[in-house]
Amino acid sequence: MTKLIIDSGCDQNETMQASYDYEVVPLSITIEGKSYLDGEEIELDTVYDYMRQGIVPKTSQISAESMIKTLDRSVAEKEDVIYLALSSALSGTYSLGFQIMETYKEKHPELKFTAVDSKGGAGGAAIIALKMLQMIEEGYGYEEIVDFAKWGADHVKYHFTLSNLEWLVKGGRLPKVASQVGTALNIRPYLKLEEGSITVQKLIRGEKRVFKRILKDVQNGVGEFTQQTIGISHADDEELAKTISEQIKEVLPDIKIELFQIGAVLGPHVGIGGVGVFYYNEKPQHYQSVE
Repeated sequence: MTKLIIDSGCDQNETMQASYDYEVVPLSITIEGKSYLDGEEIELDTVYDYMRQGIVPKTSQISAESMIKTLDRSVAEKEDVIYLALSSALSGTYSLGFQIMETYKEKHPELKFTAVDSKGGAGGAAIIALKMLQMIEEGYGYEEIVDFAKWGADHVKYHFTLSNLEWLVKGGRLPKVASQVGTALNIRPYLKLEEGSITVQKLIRGEKRVFKRILKDVQNGVGEFTQQTIGISHADDEELAKTISEQIKEVLPDIKIELFQIGAVLGPHVGIGGVGVFYYNEKPQHYQSVE
């Protein structure tokens, strides 16, 4: 049997939690000098409460202890393991997970252990994880699932917009004056994921214009692969995510959409009101939209 491990840099929703069996290794969240295990010692709503107060949470990689405990459970159950990790460009989590799993390969040669760099996170990693869980349930072979995860990491596209420029300023990616000017002119940043890192592509004036740009890019990016499951993640603004979902369904009626809330690891990168859309730019072999 194959067991999927994700970390808390990957978004989750009720579909995943209610329908599938998988493990989650938490990253650490540091707020005002105190560290918490994400999802275990601090809840997402609490992290967002701090963010509303203008406090910027900091994150660090998974602990070796958490990964070892998780792997030990799989060894006891004689499970082969695949770890889908937060982008190595954003965190040292993949590197640490890879090193630990290499030691488990030596200790337990009868089992398989593979770490896959998602080259992203949030809803992008989530739609890869959902497909992997579906493949496990349907009895696909271990190597087929690993190959899909690696393929997905190279073929999932990310588009983000933020409610304003404030969190880019807090994160040091824009000067303070940019936030003041941006607020006055109703400018919203448009971001993409490139080489595993979130980058500002454009500053667009007006909410409608930035949504129109996202819609156009998703429609062009999906191409002929319209019967797929895409993800939309929001930073504590579910209504905005639903609005974008409705707009996408109008132009791509065959698309299935999974909604997520951006977790505490990537939430501080986009700020309250941020939203991201994630999709495959090609169709892999044996693909069936997640039901």
